[in-house]
Amino acid sequence: MAMRRKRLHPCVGAALALPLLGVWSLTGHAFVQAMRKHMQRGLRTRRLAEEDSKQEEDTTNVELFRQSLIQGWGAGEVGRSSDSADWAELVDPDAVQAGDMLLGHPARFFSERTSPAFTRIGLQGGIPADYPRRERLRYLPVLLLTEVNKEAGTAKGVWLTLRTGQLLGDFIDFFHSRPLLYGGPTPSESVTMIHPYPEVPGSKKLSDDIYLGGSFEGAQAWVEEGEGSSLRIRFFLNHIEWRQGELAAELAPENTWLPVRCSVDVVLSEAKTFVIPLVVRPMLLMPSPCG
Repeated sequence: MAMRRKRLHPCVGAALALPLLGVWSLTGHAFVQAMRKHMQRGLRTRRLAEEDSKQEEDTTNVELFRQSLIQGWGAGEVGRSSDSADWAELVDPDAVQAGDMLLGHPARFFSERTSPAFTRIGLQGGIPADYPRRERLRYLPVLLLTEVNKEAGTAKGVWLTLRTGQLLGDFIDFFHSRPLLYGGPTPSESVTMIHPYPEVPGSKKLSDDIYLGGSFEGAQAWVEEGEGSSLRIRFFLNHIEWRQGELAAELAPENTWLPVRCSVDVVLSEAKTFVIPLVVRPMLLMPSPCG
């Protein structure tokens, strides 16, 4: 059972996102500790800026933007369960399993160097250096593993945070208004569906509260009967594949990904990724190794 810690307010996370870029060269608990120091420094900087009367107009504009997000996206609670208790923990690279997330390493993706990992997930190169810092964080890939075969050394997954600009209704006759996400460059026979509902016929359990696939008709019926919510279902076009030994190489020694295990509401985050990038949220939830 993963340890829980108190959630931070989303508005705090927005102020803390920028200082995170310089600490990802560390791994494991050292990385988490370094990240917390940078977040605390970012919070102090933000408070000093707000006290400066010259920044009053900018602060007002930020607050108006924040409120528009809250009003438009249900106060950041879209797609969350009513009894949510978010948590996250680091996972040893040798212990990764289906249902775990992989957080993109800034040192790899904010670089001009190429990597097989880029083409594997559908990128032609790294994230451009001239992007604003906050946008660079948002473009860092966050993947969900949907299959891990230890014996064969292979794996599959989907990219959690990249939209295609299309709706599901453009492709199939279910969940017409739900966004279709880019799962990866490898073609799939059908749209991939991730959700927390074991009641969906034909679904496959990935972890305690995360399920893969199943009947679109059954999922639609579960929602229409009032038991489920379409806001807690994600749909992906295509997927990512790792052949024998490729994922192990990207986890260590390359350290392309930081593997984490999270509560279902973190995995299914939608609205909060506009305020706190999904790549940051697990770091804010991890328990301190010092207790």
